[in-house]
Amino acid sequence: MFDGICEALHREMDVLEDKYSNGKASMNPQDLEHIDRMAHALKSLKTYEAMTGNSEYDGGSYMRGRSRTTGRYISRDGYESRDDGYRRY
Repeated sequence: MFDGICEALHREMDVLEDKYSNGKASMNPQDLEHIDRMAHALKSLKTYEAMTGNSEYDGGSYMRGRSRTTGRYISRDGYESRDDGYRRY
């Protein structure tokens, strides 16, 4: 998923790697910002890819959602889940 975008980002990063690999060039703020944005984009795309491959992702919707009133995660049966194994109403 998003292979073309990831490849383009990797090519751009390769160009910058070549520029700085010999140790002669000093990194400028614009290149640093560009590297940071590309790294963030790659990380975000890989995270999205991992999340959509997760077993909780079922046909485009998550098995759990968030409560409209509390913002906590809730199961499909409407009960809020808690880490300690108990449910609140």
